[in-house]
Amino acid sequence: MQRNKKKILFISPARNRGPDEDFIFKLSFLNLPYLAGVTPDHYDVEIIDEERNVINFDDDVWLVALTAQTPIAPRAYEVAGEFRRRGVTVIMGGVHASTLPDEALCHVDSVIIGEGEFVWRQILDDLEADSLQERYSSGTTHSLAGLDWPRRDLLNPKHYIPLTLMETTRGCPHHCDFCGVSKFFGHKYRKRPLSEVKAELESLFGGGFRHAFSRFLAKMGLDMPYFIERRLIYFIDSNFAADKKYAVSIMEELKKLDVKWWCHATVDIASDPDFLTKMNESGCLAVNVGFESLSPENLKSMHKSYAAKHDYPKAIKAFHDHNIGVMGTFVVGFDGEDASIFRRVFDFSIDNQLDWSLTFIRTPYPGTTMYNKMEEEGRITVRDWEKYDTLHCVFEPEGMSVLELEDGLKSLWKYTFSMSSIYRRIIKGPRVHPLFYLGMNMQFLQMVRKWRVKYDPFVDKG
Repeated sequence: MQRNKKKILFISPARNRGPDEDFIFKLSFLNLPYLAGVTPDHYDVEIIDEERNVINFDDDVWLVALTAQTPIAPRAYEVAGEFRRRGVTVIMGGVHASTLPDEALCHVDSVIIGEGEFVWRQILDDLEADSLQERYSSGTTHSLAGLDWPRRDLLNPKHYIPLTLMETTRGCPHHCDFCGVSKFFGHKYRKRPLSEVKAELESLFGGGFRHAFSRFLAKMGLDMPYFIERRLIYFIDSNFAADKKYAVSIMEELKKLDVKWWCHATVDIASDPDFLTKMNESGCLAVNVGFESLSPENLKSMHKSYAAKHDYPKAIKAFHDHNIGVMGTFVVGFDGEDASIFRRVFDFSIDNQLDWSLTFIRTPYPGTTMYNKMEEEGRITVRDWEKYDTLHCVFEPEGMSVLELEDGLKSLWKYTFSMSSIYRRIIKGPRVHPLFYLGMNMQFLQMVRKWRVKYDPFVDKG
């Protein structure tokens, strides 16, 4: 490090998790690497992931930049306080600070509202000129053309599963009542230029891979070479396939590069067999589908009624028929929903052999339509942001008690990731990339077997 360079420390804080909440999978992230990517070269930059690194509060730092989702916000404020006591300027961005900037400003010197990449250089110039503003609003309409590539080199690959995160689009046209991310990125679907996406992919996966041998193993259901050589991509876009023509162009590049990948997408793409064929041919391992609820009424209440038009079992079979696994996610805690929902979700996962199935408690994040409605009704019962992690109930439910909802969720996870369930969903068939999903499911088994519950909705009380 050159001593004449001012140091900027980018920090992703981590709350203390008990052993029964320690998620096995450690994903990397892109938000701070993106900020580091637009930072001029005359600064020295470092990224600290507190999940894996200890923060040195006595480091000789000129500026600290924090990011945090809602359950991490209290820890972010603690970190900010430690640095500010040492005279270090602290800036905070991310969904939580963007939603509650007044709260964040009680703990930091400045807040970025929205996408930080587009205001970051202005912030640095203002700080150099001793004219730092309290708020920098980025908006949600910036073109993604010319976006600097994230500094992935600042993250230690040994700390994370062998997975490269990529982003091709931002924004979501839907208005689900529980989602704060769409408000952060906006409801306009913005796409990076294809040439820039392809150039980034080529720079990451352009050569040095034993294609023929790996393809031979992959045809036998053995994808391990792709993991060993870190040729696995996770597209973090809210909906990778919202523009199918655009997605197909990216998939053509993925096919050339011979990689494996997965993404988030809505269930409607299952009705397009040609598109699914292209996904499979380009190396798609999985699609993460937010099924959310098995009730059309619940989907309508959360402003996701478009999903109810589709036959979920038929869609899952279509994915499986094209050798694409399905990572299904659900939420529970809708008004009037009783404890039988846990059995229904479990049975659905088993009957349709979901390759991965996760259920969360419907959580009213600050700034969302759901939060505002529950606040007006006086149903928000918990103000401790750490509990806003989708595993705790922070509102007054209708149809179940808080204990039934929280312990019912844990019971569902325990049954979903039991050996019996894993056998029935992964090993018995349809065996879509079985080693990939077996590894994922087994690691969750190691976590949930530590959980203890007072209430088990799967046990016959009669």
